[in-house]
Amino acid sequence: MKISLFANFGLGKEKEYFIEQLSMLLSSGMPVAVALGAIGKEITSGRLKKIIAGIGSDIESGSTISASLEKAGIFPQSTISLIKIGEESGRLSENLKVVAIQEQKERQFRSKISSAMMYPGFVFTLTLVVGLSIAWFILPRLASVFASLHAKLPLITVWLIAFGSFLGKYGIYVIPTFIAVSILVLFFVFIFKKTNFLGQAILFHLPGISGLLQEVELARFGSLLGNLLAAGLPVLDCLQSLAESTTLYRYKKLYLHIYERVKEGNSFQKSFELYKNIRTLIPVPVQQLVITSEQSGNLAPTFINIGTMYETKTEDTAKNISVLLEPILLVIVWLGVVAVAVAVILPLYSLLGSLNTSGSTPPPVVNQVEQPTPSPLPATPTTTNPAALKLKIKATSVGYLNVRIEPSLTAGIIKQVSPGTEFHYIISEKNWYKIEYDTDSYGWVFGDYVEEIKP
Repeated sequence: MKISLFANFGLGKEKEYFIEQLSMLLSSGMPVAVALGAIGKEITSGRLKKIIAGIGSDIESGSTISASLEKAGIFPQSTISLIKIGEESGRLSENLKVVAIQEQKERQFRSKISSAMMYPGFVFTLTLVVGLSIAWFILPRLASVFASLHAKLPLITVWLIAFGSFLGKYGIYVIPTFIAVSILVLFFVFIFKKTNFLGQAILFHLPGISGLLQEVELARFGSLLGNLLAAGLPVLDCLQSLAESTTLYRYKKLYLHIYERVKEGNSFQKSFELYKNIRTLIPVPVQQLVITSEQSGNLAPTFINIGTMYETKTEDTAKNISVLLEPILLVIVWLGVVAVAVAVILPLYSLLGSLNTSGSTPPPVVNQVEQPTPSPLPATPTTTNPAALKLKIKATSVGYLNVRIEPSLTAGIIKQVSPGTEFHYIISEKNWYKIEYDTDSYGWVFGDYVEEIKP
């Protein structure tokens, strides 16, 4: 039996409650149909209510609990097998207790992995949102300020402003597309069953996370096999249930290998020896424990002890990961903040330095009648009265012309202007024109796409 992708969505704790209550009520001697009716009144999930009502109807029609639960499709095969054995042996309430414990453990295993990934995921998302907001809303305004101040910009500032200009023009399309693509990639890489082995391969190469995944799986390995064997399931059925319960591709492949070898009549020891690189999945000490207990006929308690040992390990590892990741993520965020700060501060520092330099020059000489001597005009290739210099933007292949911070095709883009628009220009230099595109806002346009308007 296969469980659909969303079969258990939102049912975790209520499934545990259902099994626990059913075990308790049956152990008190209550008929199954009456117990199901009582539990159904306490369940809040409408979907689970319908499933319980369907199970009650099936039982009244002569079906067994195991067959009804298998038909519902919300429990793994290991659970169904346990309940079926309990029905056949008269130990239904005891086996239901084992099922409830195992369901709780499975939820805890998933929770530990999710908790370990939640904090770094939250910090990464928050950093991305803040970074995009700065680039989209703040950097284009800084570009206008720097252009009006005629500040020479360092390369990091030019890059950030160019990125901000790109987002300012295309952000309304790019950002939603980026979010949608990211969600799809995460879904297919980490969630979708046919392709999630890719995400698992990534996680198994991450320091700390790989160790946590191994410990969680070994806790499941020991707990599930131990409980199933203690409940009376044959070894082959236990191994099959183990393979069906795991979500990790590497371990599913290993469990199926062990199942096939044991089915052929081999021991656990021989099964371990025949699997390549098994040490990366099951440590040698754990293998020795299993081999020794198999020889002594004491497999069930040994597996339970292995599960208990690795449950404790997962707790410690999850805490250590949180402690380790926090400073690393803070450093990454800090580096991003410093990069933005440097991009903003360096042009201002350069501007202040130029002002200080100009302030140290001697004052202009005055004549005898205290009339100021006119200062010479700055040496430029072409200068005149700004009010008298005008140009018109020619047609371009893209429908607009970029206004840049500096007279260079690699300089940051401040604005796009439309063909046919007229502007005053301040200076022309090497086929570039410095225009006033807004009040007290200046930038450079390429001369091949402008036409001077004679006064």
